[in-house]
Amino acid sequence: MSRTTTAFTIGIKEQARNYVLVALLVVLPVSFITLAFAVTQDVEMPVRTLVDGETVTVMRGMPEVHGVIMTPITSALIAGLAGLFLMREAKDTDGRLAVAGYRARQVITARFGVLAAITLIVTGVSVGVMLVDFQPEHLWWFVAAMLVVSVTYGLIGMLVGAVLDRLAGMWLMLILPMLDIGLFQDPLFIQSEPEWWMKLFPGYWPVRVMVDTGLTTDVDTALSLVWATGYLLLVAVLTIGVYYRITQEK
Repeated sequence: MSRTTTAFTIGIKEQARNYVLVALLVVLPVSFITLAFAVTQDVEMPVRTLVDGETVTVMRGMPEVHGVIMTPITSALIAGLAGLFLMREAKDTDGRLAVAGYRARQVITARFGVLAAITLIVTGVSVGVMLVDFQPEHLWWFVAAMLVVSVTYGLIGMLVGAVLDRLAGMWLMLILPMLDIGLFQDPLFIQSEPEWWMKLFPGYWPVRVMVDTGLTTDVDTALSLVWATGYLLLVAVLTIGVYYRITQEK
């Protein structure tokens, strides 16, 4: 336990010295979320979502819809970059921890604990900025879906960091949440049943929950949150396997 705590503490200090990550945490929530409310025209738009178990089209204000979408984009983007940075550091250092006597589970627990801590902070900041302008109908359901999609993207960032260098990985993790959540899952862009391949992206199930619980008075997407959690667990298992293989090779 002491070794896990030591590795976790070191990991947190490393990320605190990552000025790119800290700057993103400060700048992105305000620039993405607050500006989305400020510059969006206050008109009602058709939104497809579940109501009483059926997919229907309801009219909702465009600023509120943008807030529901831009908030998870912000959180997923920062969490994904954090995962990328963690994996790049792990490739350079964590193998030496194993040589120094650390067990693989201790190192893995510490690294994933760091990712979890960063994700909680990112989600909290993003939701806090959103609440200045918009209050979801069911806040805690909305936050739960936010956490799931953010952790999922954090793990995807780790996978990307395992195969791409820092620059290429950063570009990919900047683009992927934008395409996934901001285009393929945005009800303002996709106003019909999404194509099957759009449902394979990590944002599909969580965004269904956020649109439902953010814009309607009833919770009709509890099962979608279960599917989103299952997706998260699959990505977690894959990430642990890749992480273990990379660190053992050092």
